[in-house]
Amino acid sequence: MKTLFVVNPVAGRGKCLKIWNNIKYHIKFPFDFVFTQAPGEAAEIAAGARNRGFTRVVAVGGDGTICEVGNGLALSDVEMGIIPAGTGNDFIRTIGIPQDPKDALAVLEQGHTQYIDLGRHEKGFFINVAGVGLDAEVARATNEDVKFLSGTPAYIFALITTLIHFSPRKAVVEVDGKTYHRKLWLAAVGNASFYGGGMMICPDALVDDGLLEVCLVNDMSRLEILRFLPRVFSGGHKSHPAFEVFRGKQVKISFEIPTAAHADGDCIGCTPVSFSIMPRALKVIGNNFTHFRG
Repeated sequence: MKTLFVVNPVAGRGKCLKIWNNIKYHIKFPFDFVFTQAPGEAAEIAAGARNRGFTRVVAVGGDGTICEVGNGLALSDVEMGIIPAGTGNDFIRTIGIPQDPKDALAVLEQGHTQYIDLGRHEKGFFINVAGVGLDAEVARATNEDVKFLSGTPAYIFALITTLIHFSPRKAVVEVDGKTYHRKLWLAAVGNASFYGGGMMICPDALVDDGLLEVCLVNDMSRLEILRFLPRVFSGGHKSHPAFEVFRGKQVKISFEIPTAAHADGDCIGCTPVSFSIMPRALKVIGNNFTHFRG
């Protein structure tokens, strides 16, 4: 098997480079590797690897790197492996990859493969969750403003600061042609369950069911949303009366004023935005797949 490691040296606030410099000495099979130098380059490298005869491409970085590599390999039979080295490391929770890089390498060597769905937006694919509203603003703040923290603390700090100026706003959500009028803090569109460093925002999303899970967080007070959000880490928010779920293949979201949107934590512009599902679009290497049918 011809393997290429795509390493994002700045992922995880720079810890990725240290992880790679350690892990490369433990790789027991032939491989090539390349460092990314700019946002979006991992997708180009992965797409090029397909044409160069690689049968496996391993993303070494965080969810952003994984998403980019997934975009480059989408709709092919090239396998995607993962060595987690990012800030949130959310997708590995879905496919059973350990946080420890050496253990993740063992999964790469011994794990099995599975085809998963990908979410789609106007600029490409997403692997975890896209969203509009508060979560998109938090993602922007985490990436651009919170340089002194990493992991879950970075998301929490960004959330608290964002809550100061963001308020619920009127929205129109369309799911497979059915229209819903709501006043929302956020709308999350999940292919997988997790984002934001372990927040299970779309708790029942399955990455191989051919559907998107559309999760709406309706209007509530700031105090109440501060009570609501910690429950998202365990999935306990499912029972909250302001939480609402729909499922479908085509989703369109509009807000009364232009509102930030993200896909896997990266800004994709402002509303209105549309999303769809691409079934069985990516072949991934994992272990003990937890959010799959059966």
